[in-house]
Amino acid sequence: MAATTTQFPVEAAVLERLNRLSLTRSFTPQIDVDWSAVTTDEEFAALYPAWSLLEGTGVDAALDGRARVIYARYQQMNLMLFTGLLERHAITALAAVYDLNPAQEFSEYVGHFLKEEIYHHMMFQRAVAQLRAAMPEMPGLPSAGVDRAVRWVFALGRCFPTQKMRSTYAFMVLRFAEQITIYANQMTQARLPRREGLVQQVWAFHALDESRHLQFDQMILERNRLPRWLAWLPRWTAGAGCVLLSLLLNANELWVARRLGLRLRLWRLPRLMRQTRAPFKRRVFALIGKTLKGEEAG
Repeated sequence: MAATTTQFPVEAAVLERLNRLSLTRSFTPQIDVDWSAVTTDEEFAALYPAWSLLEGTGVDAALDGRARVIYARYQQMNLMLFTGLLERHAITALAAVYDLNPAQEFSEYVGHFLKEEIYHHMMFQRAVAQLRAAMPEMPGLPSAGVDRAVRWVFALGRCFPTQKMRSTYAFMVLRFAEQITIYANQMTQARLPRREGLVQQVWAFHALDESRHLQFDQMILERNRLPRWLAWLPRWTAGAGCVLLSLLLNANELWVARRLGLRLRLWRLPRLMRQTRAPFKRRVFALIGKTLKGEEAG
């Protein structure tokens, strides 16, 4: 272990800090989240212009205040569903990372990462169920397509011939999804001053762990830096997977809009993605471009 620590002194310092913070600044969803809390209709209405695919496009003119609240509630369920599924299916890719470094502190942090992903999956499942229970008259959000796509995205990464390429691909996908949830927390904090609501708590607790995960992601990507002639392959493949997942998430929003009476067809999705003025959406779509270029999010 000492030899490995000496060989990677920067990594050793980062891992020592990440391991310490995973013990002192993490959470247990069953205990720390107040599951009796609610996010109010007024708060969902405040999230609509910041988050909605339809914001600024003009196609949502027929939606009244109640419909916008329902739409915003579905949007939270949609991203929570996606994030929970991605973290569940990332576990296999994370377990393979143990082989990258035999150092004890490295294995310890991978263990923290895995535990936290399992907790996150459970937290998002429970949060989606509670948000869904508040509108029993509405149909459940489609999930099978997103589940299959996330499985496919991680399965594709296992096709690369070397461990470096496989882990580079997996951590680029993870970094994309984790950064989106950091944006989600930032947007929720900015638009909803009250911190006690269920949606506010879920994103805030999740961001507590994800800020560490992003640091670990960057460390792995630096360790696995590939030559320029080869680096484009996992980068562009990961970018294509992120584009697919983004399309599916936004297609679910069209599904919600149709349930609320808007006559929107799937072929209109690319145009709506270009036209939306919602700041959360604009940041996410810019992140896709950065992922394709291999850049860190700003």
